[in-house]
Amino acid sequence: MAKETKKHPKAFIEYMKFIVMHDNFKDMPDAYCNSGDVQWATPSNRSSGKFKDSHRKREIWWQKKAMQLGIEVDEGNAWKNRTAKVNHPTKMKPCVICGKIMDLRYSYANKNLIRRIQNLSYFDKSFTIEYPEHILSLIKRLFEMYGNRIFEDLPALLKTSSIETPLLEPNLETWLDWIGKKYIPAEPSMLSPGAMSNVPDRFDGFHNYNICCRSKADKGRSKENLQSYNTDRRAFEYWVDGDWVAADTLMGLIRNKKFQEEPCLNGHRGPCTADHIGPISLGFSHRPEFQFLCRECNSAKNNRMFLSDVVHLRNAEYIGDTVASWYCKALWDLRKDYVVDEETAHRLGKLLRDNRHTMMTMLNLIVSRGHFTFLSTLLGLSYADYDVYFDNLRIEAHITRFDRLLKKRRVTKYATEQKARRVRVAFQALSDYTDKGKRNALVISSDAVMRKIDNAFEILDQVPPTLYGNSELAFLLSKGNPSEEKLRLAVKLIPGPTDEPKNYIDAKLQIKDAVAIIAKKFSDMWTDDRYIRPSFTDDI
Repeated sequence: MAKETKKHPKAFIEYMKFIVMHDNFKDMPDAYCNSGDVQWATPSNRSSGKFKDSHRKREIWWQKKAMQLGIEVDEGNAWKNRTAKVNHPTKMKPCVICGKIMDLRYSYANKNLIRRIQNLSYFDKSFTIEYPEHILSLIKRLFEMYGNRIFEDLPALLKTSSIETPLLEPNLETWLDWIGKKYIPAEPSMLSPGAMSNVPDRFDGFHNYNICCRSKADKGRSKENLQSYNTDRRAFEYWVDGDWVAADTLMGLIRNKKFQEEPCLNGHRGPCTADHIGPISLGFSHRPEFQFLCRECNSAKNNRMFLSDVVHLRNAEYIGDTVASWYCKALWDLRKDYVVDEETAHRLGKLLRDNRHTMMTMLNLIVSRGHFTFLSTLLGLSYADYDVYFDNLRIEAHITRFDRLLKKRRVTKYATEQKARRVRVAFQALSDYTDKGKRNALVISSDAVMRKIDNAFEILDQVPPTLYGNSELAFLLSKGNPSEEKLRLAVKLIPGPTDEPKNYIDAKLQIKDAVAIIAKKFSDMWTDDRYIRPSFTDDI
């Protein structure tokens, strides 16, 4: 077996033996290492060696398996999730960390369902719900604690936007039968699976750790990280261009009841969420245009680029929209016209992701030199000076449309509050970005890049630190919880786009040159194995 199995619980070792020998995984490529141990994991970042193509081979194996099972191989990860579940022989898997055996189906009460239960008028705090708990076990315990009255509330507790719960007889066996045969297979949003799929990285198609230990095993899924992702992550973490006030306003309008019945781009029922056609996590602008995707499709898409996205963004540029932010525009311009299919669209997305890693590293380097006000001028703070209104807002072909964007100058203190908040969260997110640790990240650097950055520092160092509130910002933002009142005073000193000092303008030109050098290096890696996605149609 795998060399590291001595660290695994006995249940997981036995599980690996069972999976490797099962007919459902027959002919898995590169199943064994040279040593005879099972090659359980095949990471995508191997650049050399006998097994550098194992990830690609297994991607193709899973695509063939999906076809055998009658599952359509489409965009995103939805097909992978379904194939892994349908193909699994027992639908049960032990955790690699604690050994707990869990159901791979959507079977465990998540925080939303737990919150609903805790809001019941008769809920007794002595009733403990330990996450994760299987829904069938939880329903049994609720019945034992509260009796038949729980049956009156089960329809409301289990209801989702896509599942109407029936009015069943107030009988425990009847409800358990319906939940097991109808509710769980429908993968409701009130439940979570015992483990997330991980095709093709893991032999069985699932992460080694189950949800019981996910927050421990995956630092990106820790409670603290997930909370940070829920607060302005998309708007602030990636330092992107765009009218963020207009974009945020439009996202809020989309949640109105008027638009909740709009169908998903892929034909699924609403309510839908606002999807950035150009993912801002890759450096695209946060601008007031969104396509409608249901929660499942939006989650499956994540930050991936598809051919349709690239075509749309190129057309948007043609009519004058700025779709790429300052740090990804050079790379986008070099390779956008090379996107001709889904594989090259995905390839561009992976390049842009590594480009983002590099740019966040550069921004942190500028922070380390203390140039806080200079960096703040990259945040588009002046957009907060206006309220926005959309003339004839509507949905056409699942995309938001409007005739005109109207603006009115703000005369309230709210603009300053928004600016202070954006600055605070942006710098904190930049710090968190480094602390979270980015796995499999490639950061490009060179002497030519560093010369340009050093030139920028030489120019910026000529600006007295007391000007434009830089000393005050540096002091406040170096604290974990800066005073909001003092931060509002400090942001008033940040120069706007029409009154930036010449030093800032010249420094940005040097950084723009550095970005161009980095973009060229990434562009030259267009055919590198790191970025080429296995093509199902080319290899079968």
